[in-house]
Amino acid sequence: MKTATGVCKFCGQTAALEVPERFTQEMIDEEAVKKCDCPEAKAFTKQQETIAAAEGMIKDFFDGKEGMSAIMELLLSAVEPLAKHEIGQISISRGGYTGTMKPGKEGIKVQLKYTTVDSVES
Repeated sequence: MKTATGVCKFCGQTAALEVPERFTQEMIDEEAVKKCDCPEAKAFTKQQETIAAAEGMIKDFFDGKEGMSAIMELLLSAVEPLAKHEIGQISISRGGYTGTMKPGKEGIKVQLKYTTVDSVES
């Protein structure tokens, strides 16, 4: 561990931090943002936590579900744009399954539906 000075990229406030020796200045500054009390840093940190939680949740949710890797990968690629409010929601369909992701009450909500349709045609 070493003592280093990080800078919040939002307000410029500096912070003395104990970080691993391998940390670059960019990584140190990221840690300073996490510790900063400015509104922008708090919102950014919350957004990053939401992204990490959603990615972990998606991986756990689809673990062991055969043939769902394409849906999982597309949902994972949409987590950041959804968390940043660049998109409102995403739905992906494949073989009777529909994966949907949208903002929830506390973070991001993921849903997987399976629909069977019986039909006849003459």
